[in-house]
Amino acid sequence: MGLLANPTAAQGTAHRVGRQVGQLLRLAGISVVDLSGPSAHVARARARDIRDSLTALVVVGGDGTVSLGAEIVAGSAVRLGIVPAGSGNDFARALGLTINDPERSTRSLLHALSRPVVTIDAIEILAAGEHALPHRSLALGNVSFGFDALVNARANSSRAGHTVRYTAATLRELPTFSPLPYWIEIDGGERIELDATILTLCSSGVFGGGMKIAPGSRIDDGRLELVTVAGIGRGQLVRFFPRVYKGTHTSLDAVDIRPVREVTVGLRHGRPMRAYADGEPRAELPLRARVLPGAIRLLAELPTAAGGAHEDGGAQ
Repeated sequence: MGLLANPTAAQGTAHRVGRQVGQLLRLAGISVVDLSGPSAHVARARARDIRDSLTALVVVGGDGTVSLGAEIVAGSAVRLGIVPAGSGNDFARALGLTINDPERSTRSLLHALSRPVVTIDAIEILAAGEHALPHRSLALGNVSFGFDALVNARANSSRAGHTVRYTAATLRELPTFSPLPYWIEIDGGERIELDATILTLCSSGVFGGGMKIAPGSRIDDGRLELVTVAGIGRGQLVRFFPRVYKGTHTSLDAVDIRPVREVTVGLRHGRPMRAYADGEPRAELPLRARVLPGAIRLLAELPTAAGGAHEDGGAQ
């Protein structure tokens, strides 16, 4: 089993938790190879070198570390285990995983080893501009294109707790924000134009430290949800976000949630805009994102609400 801990997540907490989890797995008789490195690039290279010899890759950190793990194991027989030890842990929340409890997390991993394989979807992200470099990345939770991406960028520079810094970043971004002029192509259809405040592509539907932007999203149904929020001003946005924590915003006329499998998103004019996915910066718009059904074999059991798509067979 491979173990990959982010040395900087949650101000070093993930590194400490990773050591604990490694020790507990070894005490349980599991052979563990520590693949952690000083950077994501080094850790990715180490993991890919021996990936095909692993039965599972356990990642310890936040949403960005989970995305890194997904990129390493996608399309392979290696199962992805998650020990949440980051600042936001939104994907772990969507899975119902225990946070800040290494012993319980380790017990869950060991239990999942003896259970049938669970598969979940991934989101493939590709730059789509005329001169874009052919770089591919994956996400498991959500891709943000609008106000939520700008807030994510500002929040990442703060040292405060994730929910606090996300709220503070929202308040700081509001005074100068205006809806963005997008063009969108959905599932290969004709290009449409719209001005929107929030534009988010969801698999898990949870972001910003527990906000349920798409409460009906499932990570194993082979589709994504495109969330559009349009026609609301800055004052309404202040009242909007508290409703998102409860998932009660979906009844508002300004909110549109539609199932999709692929979208291409760009800006008609204006400043350069970088998308964010699972808390990390990705390609600048325009970009294309699509669902990869069942691309990740998960070392966990899905909560009942997530549907729980299983493959036949036992532990690997």
